[in-house]
Amino acid sequence: MEVFLFPLVNVTLFPRTTKPLNVFEPRYLTMIRDAVENQVPVAIGFIEDPAKVSSVRPGEKVSFVRDIAGYGYAQIVEERLNGTLLVFLQGQGKIKLGNVLDRGTPYIVCEGQIIPEKTVLEPELQGELGSLHKLLTRWIYTHIPDAAQRDLFMRNMIQPEEIVGGFASYLVRDYDLQQMVLEFNDINEKVHFLHRLMESNELTI
Repeated sequence: MEVFLFPLVNVTLFPRTTKPLNVFEPRYLTMIRDAVENQVPVAIGFIEDPAKVSSVRPGEKVSFVRDIAGYGYAQIVEERLNGTLLVFLQGQGKIKLGNVLDRGTPYIVCEGQIIPEKTVLEPELQGELGSLHKLLTRWIYTHIPDAAQRDLFMRNMIQPEEIVGGFASYLVRDYDLQQMVLEFNDINEKVHFLHRLMESNELTI
C-alpha cells in the first residue's frame, strides 16, 4: 500500500494508540490535509540521527529512518489562526517501508508492506500484563488532571496492544527502546520485555 511518510526525531507510533502532533512545516501541513481528504495512511518514520537526514529520490529507500514504522489515519483536531494544525494520528498497525514513489508531492510517499503480528497473549503472561496496566493506570492518574481525559484514556486501555502501546509511549524514557518494542512482532515478547524494564525501574513514573 501507499503511505505518506512523516519523519520525526525519536517518535514512534504504536498500533491502537493515538499520537497528538503539532504540525507547522508547510509540506507536512499539505501532507496532513491530503491524507485526511484522500484517506491515505500516514507512517511515522523514526529518525535516530537528524544529521543524516538527506533528500531522497523515487525508487530509493529512505535511509535516515528506521524501516519499521507505525502507521495510522490522521484527524485534524484544531486548525489555528497561524495555519498550524493539531492532529491526532490513530495508530492502525505497522509496516516495512519500501521505495519512495514518484507522486510529485512536497512530502515523501512510500510503498509500505503491512507486517502481521501475533496479538494473542499467552495465559502465563496475564500477570505481567496486569502489572503493566496497574503502573500505567497510576501514571494516568498522576499526570492527567482532567477527569474526562483520564476516563477517555482508561477506556482505551483494555486490550493488550492498547496497554503495551500506552505503556511504551508514556513510561519508557528511552526512545530507542520504544522503537525496539514496536519492532517486536509478538505481543508476548512486548509484554515480557516491558515487564523486565519495569522491574529494572528504567521508566518514567
